[in-house]
Amino acid sequence: MMKVAYLTTIAFDANVSLIKELMNKCDVYFFTEAFSEANNYLNKEALSETITLGTKVDQIQRFSKMIPLEKTYVIKGVKQRNLFKKIYISYKINKILNEINPDVVLLDNHILTYFISAIKYRKKSLLIVHDPFFHSGENFLADRILRKLYFSFIDYKLLLNKNQTKDFINHYKQDPTKVFTSFLSVYEYLTSYHDENYKKDSNLNVLFFGRISPYKGVKFLLDAFVEILKDDGKKNITLTVAGSGNFDFDINPYYSYPQIRIINNYIMPEELSRLINEATIVVCPYTDATQSGVIMSSFAFKKPVIVTNVGGLPEMVNHNKTGIVIEPKNVKAIKEAILYSYDNPDVLKKMAVNIENEYFYGEKSWKHSANHFWNAIQIINNNFTYD
Repeated sequence: MMKVAYLTTIAFDANVSLIKELMNKCDVYFFTEAFSEANNYLNKEALSETITLGTKVDQIQRFSKMIPLEKTYVIKGVKQRNLFKKIYISYKINKILNEINPDVVLLDNHILTYFISAIKYRKKSLLIVHDPFFHSGENFLADRILRKLYFSFIDYKLLLNKNQTKDFINHYKQDPTKVFTSFLSVYEYLTSYHDENYKKDSNLNVLFFGRISPYKGVKFLLDAFVEILKDDGKKNITLTVAGSGNFDFDINPYYSYPQIRIINNYIMPEELSRLINEATIVVCPYTDATQSGVIMSSFAFKKPVIVTNVGGLPEMVNHNKTGIVIEPKNVKAIKEAILYSYDNPDVLKKMAVNIENEYFYGEKSWKHSANHFWNAIQIINNNFTYD
């Protein structure tokens, strides 16, 4: 059976579901880096070894039915500035990979942790490009340099949306025959933290969650919600904004509204599961985007999502069927979408059913997403030739 090594710094989210499906087609060896709990929920201080086999890591035992823990390796990460330690870890990882001798390597990042392996296995690697273009306010020099290096020596790439594929190929001068696409499906790992004992405090609970960054458009959402609160007749409605990061505007005035709850810290999966459960609808008011794990986390609990028409988001949300698609940077559009949700609870229930049909059992399920990955893996394996 073909052997595939999957190298990532993100332990769970999409990965466990993708691996679960790929295991029906090949042997999968999973490497992830425990850098900080904010990256992948793993506490690196609980690791005594530089690289620990998954069967010995308590925090991931709950995923034993989804990923092969006996073929999972958890790396005790170090910061990028610790260059020599980073290179040493990269060497140790590559040593394990040499013993596995994978037919194809999947990489979903361009960091130093896997740099040696990325170079050695470059001819049979598939680089998963989560962000074809940098988000507003996040174009950092180190990321640009590492991305340029990885793009230069890894030919095969996979994007997680179709909308940006043509621009990606043209901008980075890529060979179209070596650029593949797939898509994200529901982040079912979150359901392992699911607690049925939750309650809704209002008729409509609106939720924003995720890392706070300028491109997320949080101010547009807050301003829209304040306008709703000022309207007569709209009662029993709440908004929660949850996530770590610095706001690029003055957040203090919004604390004065009792219907607005702001949780400005990192949200661990137990709390995130509860917040999504309590929500009626989730809003992604982004000003630019690629694809969104927030949408897939919400869909895991069959919650409809209001998204802006940017990047690959319209591919993920079927307008008026699994959510609502609006124009970006538009306070009025956000307000109208929330009010529509408030006035039409039966529509939201139908959307939940549509989400289940489309993403759990239909064309947007992980089974179909994994087929796209598998197609790329087979092409790379068939085209690979040794020096």
